[in-house]
Amino acid sequence: MSFPKPRTHVISSGKTYRADIDGLRAVAVIAVIVGHAFEGWLPSGYLGVDVFFVISGFVITHSLFTRGSTSFGSFFAAFSLRRLKRLLPALLVCIILSCTALMFLDPAPKTSLLTGAASLFGVSNFQLYFQELDYFSPSIKYNAFTHTWSLGVEEQFYLIFPFIFWLAFRPSHNRKAQNLFYVILIFSVLSLIGFVLLQVSSPMTAYYMMPLRFWELGSGVAVATILHRLPDRFQRVSRYLPPPALILAMSVVFTVPFEEKFVGHLMIVALTTGLLLVGVKSADQSRILTNRPTRYVGNISYSLYLWHWPFLTLGLFLPFSIWANPLLAIFCAFCVSVLSYHFVEQPVQRFKTPHPRLWHFASALLAVLSVIAVVATGDIYRKSLGFTQIEEALRSDFLPLPGSHLPFNPTCVVDGRNRLLQSDTFENCTFAPIAGKEEDATLWVMGDSHAGHLQGALLKLRTDYGYGVHLIETPGNTFPIINPEGFLPRETLFKNVQDNWKPGDVVVLSRLYFSRTDPISVAADVSGWMDKVDVLASNLAQSGIKLLLVGPPPMFVFEDIRGCVPGNMLSCSIDRNRLENVINAVHRDITRIAKKHENVALLEIFPALCPVYAAICSPSKDGVFLFRDRDHLNTEGAALLSEYFHAAFKKLN
Repeated sequence: MSFPKPRTHVISSGKTYRADIDGLRAVAVIAVIVGHAFEGWLPSGYLGVDVFFVISGFVITHSLFTRGSTSFGSFFAAFSLRRLKRLLPALLVCIILSCTALMFLDPAPKTSLLTGAASLFGVSNFQLYFQELDYFSPSIKYNAFTHTWSLGVEEQFYLIFPFIFWLAFRPSHNRKAQNLFYVILIFSVLSLIGFVLLQVSSPMTAYYMMPLRFWELGSGVAVATILHRLPDRFQRVSRYLPPPALILAMSVVFTVPFEEKFVGHLMIVALTTGLLLVGVKSADQSRILTNRPTRYVGNISYSLYLWHWPFLTLGLFLPFSIWANPLLAIFCAFCVSVLSYHFVEQPVQRFKTPHPRLWHFASALLAVLSVIAVVATGDIYRKSLGFTQIEEALRSDFLPLPGSHLPFNPTCVVDGRNRLLQSDTFENCTFAPIAGKEEDATLWVMGDSHAGHLQGALLKLRTDYGYGVHLIETPGNTFPIINPEGFLPRETLFKNVQDNWKPGDVVVLSRLYFSRTDPISVAADVSGWMDKVDVLASNLAQSGIKLLLVGPPPMFVFEDIRGCVPGNMLSCSIDRNRLENVINAVHRDITRIAKKHENVALLEIFPALCPVYAAICSPSKDGVFLFRDRDHLNTEGAALLSEYFHAAFKKLN
């Protein structure tokens, strides 16, 4: 195959861009693509994004050092316009074409469409964060624009870096580059400390948020600053750090599955920084990075990064066709990327804009709004034609809250991160018994997200029988609390519950009992949780409060409900006997506690959702999904349990 001659980058008069940069981009994008398509081959291929971050910080700073300006306004306008010309055209084309395909193939494209729209404004990382979409969860692959989170990080960096650069270095004012180095070093160290500390307590914050990724872009800025001030200092470094050795080390890092993920990030940033330092002179550059095919892949790496994920995602919606083959997806992405580079990126880059004008930015905004309008119109038209089979089978995750009609999420969801306990949370999520109905007890429901997925049943119980209902879920935090560090919001809420309950009320507990692995097993913390439940039961008995422990529902192994076929019992199903042993193990432990305390009962929901006569458990019934994911019920599935709950409460009394 004959590769076109790579483009020569010119930064300023007589200074050509280093050839190894394109090679590094090629290494990064190949690692990302292989890691996404064949995770078992490169389990840490996602670290290629970190390489892009370091390169981006380096390139931007190196470019700015060569540009002078008389005012910050003209400096910032010129910088912003260059970034728009570089990033926006290819992204616009990718978004509109991918969204068009999604509206034909994705049965529920809303999440992807919203993320795509957010990416056009450089905030898709926020969109993903507030949707609680974990980058490492299997279902994330069904969002066609998940990968644009990194563009959001870069674009947010581009908003603040010109201010830092101008204040610290100030082009044409003869300030020393070391000022910029020290400022960036301080910010980067603070960013790195936050990144490492939040890996455990808030991993999605550490992954998606720009301030916690600043240190990676800052590493590139620091290298550019060092080389600007001391351009000849590193001529001999390659004797001790030969580029081939660094590239080999980088390749090894991509193949290692890191339990402590920040270790991988640190290593890949250090290696990228080393390669940028030792490649100062062309004689020091490795042919591994500077040969023509590698440099060409580096040149098209932006388009390749944009297109690879949508093609992989679209294949998931055609699971039994040739399009599901990831090799074909990568090939198609490469072909489209070549076209995007030569017919979208390059023509716009060649369009001369020596003096930024307001209409340049107005045109960019108009283009963004036009794409969003076209996609929104297309989605409205798609819906007017009727819902797809899966859309008809899907049911809402939660119902609006009675009376206020506020959304359950985030009103009654508290995670201590972006969904915080508010002064009115308890009031908004607590509903008194309905006067004149059969029951006047209040159900105080607590637990992790598996307490929240009972909402459909609880509201039906209130409507049918009059029960009072209190439900606030704390995702990832069970009740009783077993986290050694505790969880203050749940402790506060429980004190509120104690101040409001009355004898005869029922505390209802639900939680995730299993590991989300294949084979499925009982979670390691269940035994310790049972011990705390034993103590809680005794304390509740002293106050005349009953305790209902909700057993586990079926757990499936599919990645996303949209990959299932409604009405087909075999689609996404699991053999019942694969679950019986772990289900029975949990039931035995709960039964042991129930026999010990007269105020405790077990509600087995597994037989209701997967009858004993069935050979398999299915996430759907009569063409309607009962689950929203592999182990959470939706409103339809939960509503099926209301009579089982009512019978259990009667038994307790």
